[in-house]
Amino acid sequence: MAEILSQKEIDALLSTVSAEEKEEVGAVEAAREEVKEKIANVYDFKHPNRVSKDQLRTLQSIHEAFGKMFNAYLAVRLRTIVDINLISVDQLQYSEFILSISDPSCIYIYRIEELNGVGILEISPNLVLFIVDRLFGGKGGAAAEEARVITSIEQIVMKKIIEKAMENIATAWQQVAPLTFILEGFESNPDVVQIAPPGETVITISLEIKIQDASSLMNICYPYLTLEDVITKLNVQHFVSMTKKEVSEKETETINERLKLSSLPVTSYLGKTSITLKDLLGLKVGDVVKLDKRVSDFLEIDIGGSKKFLGKPGISGKRKAIKIVRPITKDDNYEY
Repeated sequence: MAEILSQKEIDALLSTVSAEEKEEVGAVEAAREEVKEKIANVYDFKHPNRVSKDQLRTLQSIHEAFGKMFNAYLAVRLRTIVDINLISVDQLQYSEFILSISDPSCIYIYRIEELNGVGILEISPNLVLFIVDRLFGGKGGAAAEEARVITSIEQIVMKKIIEKAMENIATAWQQVAPLTFILEGFESNPDVVQIAPPGETVITISLEIKIQDASSLMNICYPYLTLEDVITKLNVQHFVSMTKKEVSEKETETINERLKLSSLPVTSYLGKTSITLKDLLGLKVGDVVKLDKRVSDFLEIDIGGSKKFLGKPGISGKRKAIKIVRPITKDDNYEY
């Protein structure tokens, strides 16, 4: 005969089941709260980031160096204070970059010879008008004009400035790889510039150029495909190893040869003394002035402002000369 549960046993079973359900509900609620606390990072699988943060930091260092070099060049050419600062280093689609460029603009297309690829350097027409006005002796008032397409003459004037910018960029890149930047062409309409497919990833460098009270942007665009061969070198370890490379034997010889061609003033004094102004005014031909040196004493030979040798005065041919006897050492009572 089947065992019949008492009411007390039935109540105990029900309480056990309800306790287990409460534990399950509590665990689910805790899991939900944990998910809420976690911050979700947005990731676009259609446009993945192809350049790491480490590589972007290296690009930042390269173009900060470029900014300093180009800053110094512009300040000299324009004869005014120039301040160039790196604003951002981003990666985005080429179509997005083109849409961000105003029309008209000044778009310079360059080619990187070693990578067999092209890129863009874009600056505002107002900055170009300011630079051209300053180069022709003006005060830069043309920058206040409404943005317009720059003329052929203005393009020719700006060509040397942009070529110098290309040279400075190449110098900055030497820390990573030897690259040659060559200016290929100019466009004012961004819609006709197609250096990469619309969906291709490009790396953009934005620099702010402040001249007097005016401020303009300069943008440098590298298609990812152009930098693909050197992208692996854009890491901190490689960058540091390149910047800390040892000076080669050939470079040392070149420095030594250049130092040998340097000229320094060489002077020697027979001695010194002090006399009153009255005695000085009363000096006549034949008077003897007693110095602090004996005939047998060595004379100090001063080279480039520092006492380096001791010598004896004499004559070489028909010229006065001094013969070096020995170098001055710390044991001598001379200030050197």
